[in-house]
Amino acid sequence: MNARVSDVMTADVITVGPDVSVHKAAALMSDHGVSGLPVVDAVGHVIGIISQGDLILRQAAPRPRRWWQRFLADPEALAREYQRAAGITVGEVMTRAVVSVSPALDLGAAARILYDRGLRRLPVVSDGRLVGILSRGDLVKALAAVPVSTASAPDEELVTAMRARTKAEPWTSSGFVVEASNGVITLWGTVATDTERSALETMARAIPGCRGVDNRLIAGVGIAYTYGP
Repeated sequence: MNARVSDVMTADVITVGPDVSVHKAAALMSDHGVSGLPVVDAVGHVIGIISQGDLILRQAAPRPRRWWQRFLADPEALAREYQRAAGITVGEVMTRAVVSVSPALDLGAAARILYDRGLRRLPVVSDGRLVGILSRGDLVKALAAVPVSTASAPDEELVTAMRARTKAEPWTSSGFVVEASNGVITLWGTVATDTERSALETMARAIPGCRGVDNRLIAGVGIAYTYGP
């Protein structure tokens, strides 16, 4: 069974309300060693996030703008930027657009959201209320806790898995051969670049049951690409 967000999230979450001063929020972050805090209303609904970036914006020098930039700028966006830079409460400076996840979400999907959006943390919400926080650190701990298997898979399974993985990727060349012996995958032939050569070795090494990779690929000679199924 795949791991879920609830398996690794931090359930004991430090939160702040929108009326808390930014100085108190900064002290909470410093005292507890966290880089951001969920902002919740009186009934536990997440209404924002205050992060180190939000606090740094308050200390940053005003952004210089040319006259035409001021003319074309959205007045509402300028007003909000001013409020975030000059505000003294969490509600004034917090980031209001919050991406949250369910505790039942697959951990891999949550990791993709964190990576693709460049986020450091995700509030975990159930029935509209905050139940935890998932941070990049939680994902690293989950990775560290995964036991490493040393069992070797049958050679036929290794070859089949490698061929399936290369077929699924559009960047792989067609001029190489996959073999396996005693759990070691051997790659023969030619590929387009040294980067592809290295990536294919990584692909092979990541197959469960692979005991090693003998990479004999040659890059940049007589290349032919095959795209599609």
